[in-house]
Amino acid sequence: MEEAKAAASAAGYSVVSHDASDRDDRQWDADGWTVCFQAPAGRRDGGRPVLDLGVVRVGAPCPAVDGGKIPWPAMPAVTGMAFARAGQALAPVGFRKVVPESAYSDVALPGVADPWKVCFQDPEPGETVEDPQFGTAYLKLAPPDAPCPERPYATLRP
Repeated sequence: MEEAKAAASAAGYSVVSHDASDRDDRQWDADGWTVCFQAPAGRRDGGRPVLDLGVVRVGAPCPAVDGGKIPWPAMPAVTGMAFARAGQALAPVGFRKVVPESAYSDVALPGVADPWKVCFQDPEPGETVEDPQFGTAYLKLAPPDAPCPERPYATLRP
């Protein structure tokens, strides 16, 4: 938003902004926002035209219309995939971290778990992932040659 304000000011506009989503959040830091919409907003004292910027927090997708819901991504189903492939499927969601964990309490993860398969995931498939840039996906994995347990943290070799 800082760049947009500077460009508008250089073009002779005064600038105001508002949250472009349905959340009506306040903007206290111009660097933490991205411009989605702009519209003329009359004139200020002295006759300078005003430009109203509709903004969302950095990392959030723009709503379809000013004042609309933010179209956060849905968590894809990655169970059954190899960990490496699951990581690729989760990349477009924008998670800050993807954390692998062993699905078995008596089996430790190797240094590289890429071929291990995903047995359980959190968030669940289809769940809306709000603010994924601040979130973490947890994937419980089983070795490639072992079946997935019925529940997380079961024992493979009782």
